[in-house]
Amino acid sequence: MAIERRERIIRTIIILLFSFTALSILLKVFLWGYSFNSIIPKISYTLSTKMSFTGNGDDLVVRTFLPKNRGSQEITNMTMVSEGLNYNGISDFNYTRGNWTQYNADGEYYIHIRYQVNIQPTHYEISPELTMEEQIPDNLLEYLEETENIQVHSEEIGQLARELAGQEDHLIIVLQNLYDYVYNLGSKPFKGTTDALTALRLQEASCNGKSRLFVALARNLGIPTRLVGGIILNTGTKKTTHQWAEVYMGNHWVPFDTLNGHFARLPDNYLTFYVGDEALFSHSPNIGFNYHFDISRNTITNPEISRVFRDNPNGWFGIIQGLIKGGLSLRLLQFLLVIPFAVLIVVIFKNVVGFKTYGTFLPALMAMAIQATGLYAGIIAFTLVLIVTVLLRFPLEKLGILHTPKLAIMMLGVITSLIIISALSIIFEWEGFSALNSAAVFPIAILTITSERIAITMMEEGVKESSLILFQTLIVMSLCFLIIRSVALQALVLVFPELLLGVLAMNLWLGHWTGLRIMEFYRFRSLIFRGNTDEVQN
Repeated sequence: MAIERRERIIRTIIILLFSFTALSILLKVFLWGYSFNSIIPKISYTLSTKMSFTGNGDDLVVRTFLPKNRGSQEITNMTMVSEGLNYNGISDFNYTRGNWTQYNADGEYYIHIRYQVNIQPTHYEISPELTMEEQIPDNLLEYLEETENIQVHSEEIGQLARELAGQEDHLIIVLQNLYDYVYNLGSKPFKGTTDALTALRLQEASCNGKSRLFVALARNLGIPTRLVGGIILNTGTKKTTHQWAEVYMGNHWVPFDTLNGHFARLPDNYLTFYVGDEALFSHSPNIGFNYHFDISRNTITNPEISRVFRDNPNGWFGIIQGLIKGGLSLRLLQFLLVIPFAVLIVVIFKNVVGFKTYGTFLPALMAMAIQATGLYAGIIAFTLVLIVTVLLRFPLEKLGILHTPKLAIMMLGVITSLIIISALSIIFEWEGFSALNSAAVFPIAILTITSERIAITMMEEGVKESSLILFQTLIVMSLCFLIIRSVALQALVLVFPELLLGVLAMNLWLGHWTGLRIMEFYRFRSLIFRGNTDEVQN
């Protein structure tokens, strides 16, 4: 009777917890106007520009444009590293240019610029009522002028522009005709500069040739248009820059990319460096100048979540604001809030699936530890350290070393392994392992005890069984890593902390799990299915 009563109490608690969680979320969404838009993560990029060159004894100059906050893009945490060079930055409304100089420069030089980039996609709806302007404001006249590479007044350019415009007076239709013509030209990567007339005559061009032709056609018709330069942020290492055009209409500069097919819009990976017909890099001759971009893509918390805090200053959000003002990092708070979900994953895989893991919550602890290194680097480092320390245990066992000194020696082996991996990461530039340069990244004591457990399992149950448990441990650790790393889940729990009550309810329910585990279904499948067959025959 007491057992049944206890079961009823637990079931009631579980139902109440789930009901309160669901009701609270529904009230927030439908009554208090909480929006899930603030939870959807945003994409951020880390961009490194690396330049190297050699001084030949003469005066040396290297220039490059630097991205700045403008429109839909935000640049943060910019750092510049160079040695033996003088730096001077020049900035105006359209661009920032960095200049590095040195007198009588001799030897090897490098410049390394690194920053974070957040870009919002842009999309303009062009009003069909806009017409071709006859009077252009004085401040826009420069965007109608002819240049060396944009032959606005060429007879060939003018004839084509008139044919494409026809008698049409609506701006959107004229622009669509110009855009379609240039977009449908052949695309071919040309080295160097391709002017507008050459692109027209060849009927093919790269981004700069197509963009110059589009600008020349638009300017010929009296439409203020300009070139924009930058790069497309694709993950990896690249040297390719990019150019597109912008048309002034309705008090806005509206983008057009005639190479990649973006009409009055740009995606969230177009980074603007400068405005005008410029080259991203310029430098003194004969210095062996070389450069490349390293680009990584990151998922970040939606900045809109701060608006949720401002609009709801009471209750939970007031507590969060107080904690942040007191010095607690919002990122750390998000990290802590998702740990119970990772632990729940461990419970599910041990109690329901039937996985065996080293340590009760070691997969979740190790998942927390490898957040800085990344999943692949963390798994490799974790496995290498375990192998080294397990192999170290056997000679210690042969020598009859007592348990506590043996663990101390194995811990020394863990530390040595981490130092070696860190040193190799620096020598061979393994960026994923660079976070191991801090020994605190990995819980050394946990690694040592785990190594001891693996060695004992190998002695008692053999290499096959211990390797299987290690494999299952790594699987659960990987899932925990993904749960903890999930920016969407972090934001979700930050806005709806009552989800933690749902996690509590799940743990209570799993705490009374009495059914067969999934692995046991597989393990005893012959008995289970044979029993079912016998029942049918009888």
